[in-house]
Amino acid sequence: MTLGPLVLTPRLVPKPWGGHRLAGLGRDLPEGVAVGESWDVADLDATVTEVHDPVTRVAHGPHAGRSLADLVASDRDALLGRTEPTAAGRFPLLLKHLDAREHLSVQVHPSAAVLDRLPGAHLKTESWVVVQAEPGAELLLGVVPGTTADDVEAAMGTPALVPLLRRVPARVGDVHHVPAGMLHALGAGVVVAEPQTPSDTTYRVYDWAVEHGRAPRELHREQAMLCLRAEWAVNLDPPAPTTGDGLVVDTPHYRISRSTAPLAGLHHVPQRDHPRVVVVVTGRMSHDALPAPLGAGGVVLLPAHWGGTFQVVEGTRWVDVDLG
Repeated sequence: MTLGPLVLTPRLVPKPWGGHRLAGLGRDLPEGVAVGESWDVADLDATVTEVHDPVTRVAHGPHAGRSLADLVASDRDALLGRTEPTAAGRFPLLLKHLDAREHLSVQVHPSAAVLDRLPGAHLKTESWVVVQAEPGAELLLGVVPGTTADDVEAAMGTPALVPLLRRVPARVGDVHHVPAGMLHALGAGVVVAEPQTPSDTTYRVYDWAVEHGRAPRELHREQAMLCLRAEWAVNLDPPAPTTGDGLVVDTPHYRISRSTAPLAGLHHVPQRDHPRVVVVVTGRMSHDALPAPLGAGGVVLLPAHWGGTFQVVEGTRWVDVDLG
């Protein structure tokens, strides 16, 4: 049976900083629960994350109910083409939507340079596509000029860390790359789509417990400083946000292109030898293989051996996460 466009049922993850805005992006949220993350394309082993059942499943159609892990195992060529799975034989991308009702913890992820010194850690590099932003909302990315790694270490776990962090306005449609080894946090009032390498390794250095009245969580001082010192340069010079269409992020793990439809019409997706994930930022896309149009926050996985045409309304903006 051939693989066409795949919409997966997201895994919803409660978080102390989460909210309810993902309901406006098509997620069926439970009553009375602050949901921080929607794992839209996920294929992680349960031993490397605290998220229950971290594998998404096909939502409808002839493959309904099949997990992404099952598709990788049984339909690898049709799904992945020339793209290699992870070393564990899993889908090589994790894609989420995050709703930051409050500030997220300030954190850092490990780069390849330190993995041999962090047992059980997995490389994690990610990008943010800003989907919603309240007036004045900010992103925290890297550190202000003149800051040293020793300054961060001395301030870690205290409010003294906050003035050391570089603040960037959150603007809908902007794409920010967040490489491994860089301090970062989403500010309150932001919703982002987050393509990333398939890892849940996170080291917290500040958690806003006093500011938001949250229960304190564990900090990871030694691991975080190891990650920071190995990649300190990127903290002083973070990648600039991108605002136009075209290729906006290019990493060894994935590439992100952004597109805008100036007029209603057809958007042709050529067949390639690697999978892509399309995320709608604004507007609407539809296809006969889908039970309903994809609005803002919609996500569809396009198998490597599929090509076709989507109908888009005027002003639709989307990103294409390419694993080739």
